[in-house]
Amino acid sequence: MKHSIKLIIKYLCHGITWGCTTLVLLCLFYQLFGAEDTLLLIMNDFSRHAIGSILVGIACGSTAIVYQLDRPSFGAKAAIHFIVGMGVFYPVALSLHWIPYHSGDILYTILQFLFSCIIFVAIWFCFYLFNRGEAKKINNRLKELEHLHDDVSH
Repeated sequence: MKHSIKLIIKYLCHGITWGCTTLVLLCLFYQLFGAEDTLLLIMNDFSRHAIGSILVGIACGSTAIVYQLDRPSFGAKAAIHFIVGMGVFYPVALSLHWIPYHSGDILYTILQFLFSCIIFVAIWFCFYLFNRGEAKKINNRLKELEHLHDDVSH
């Protein structure tokens, strides 16, 4: 139980960290590349944008804890992660005008949602590749240690 609470807190903190870091990097990008109008909109309502970033970070980052579970299947875990992440991101993004909304233009809304999904999947895939590489490194190191142990015991 104690391990589970620590794990939940770890994922919660990672989610908050990613949300805040993303907001800071976006603001830096806007400032460096001449989008001061966009930056000013964020700064004038900074508390809401910060809270929105934290919520999205928690939804996208913290729900990655499902990959620590033995069940359900990997596909179901990815679906849960995607549904929760996008289920929080999209409404927050619309309400904070991170994504422009054109009422009555259903095609625009659908394309916008699909683009958001593509970005989510691309980011997810980058994390997947990174973590898979880390797992391979750990497994290779364990094999090396196992061979070393076998050599020492013979």
